[in-house]
Amino acid sequence: MERVDINTQMDGFHLLTSVTDLDKGIIEGTAAFVDQPPFVVMESLAQLGALHVRWLCDFSKHAFLLKVERFSLPSESHISGTLELSGRLLVRSQAAFSYDLTASGVLESPLMGRFLFSVKEYDDTFGKEVLTTRYKEVFQCLTSASGIV
Repeated sequence: MERVDINTQMDGFHLLTSVTDLDKGIIEGTAAFVDQPPFVVMESLAQLGALHVRWLCDFSKHAFLLKVERFSLPSESHISGTLELSGRLLVRSQAAFSYDLTASGVLESPLMGRFLFSVKEYDDTFGKEVLTTRYKEVFQCLTSASGIV
């Protein structure tokens, strides 16, 4: 299988605009796009899933996308509008989390995929003090408008 590297050239690259529902088994949110390439849908779903993993771990571990098991890019050449995102945790272990993630809304048809995330302890590369604070602040910002937490 060929490796594909994507460099968005976007500073910050935060796509989520809100988290609208949350519990131990699901996370829902939104992402707003203005004339963005279609791969940003996959990235927004990955951000949603990783945020849920971090929340489940009480922000005490570094979470990252390990694998996209399946996902098809949308047929649209550019995306504009707000997408409804949802994630359902299928199974988890101490270090791995499997999700079905879906994006719907302004797309021709909903996009669904299976994403696998992993966690690891913070270390010299992933500084606990900086990243724990950062992800808690991002989470607070995304959930505050909906009042879910």
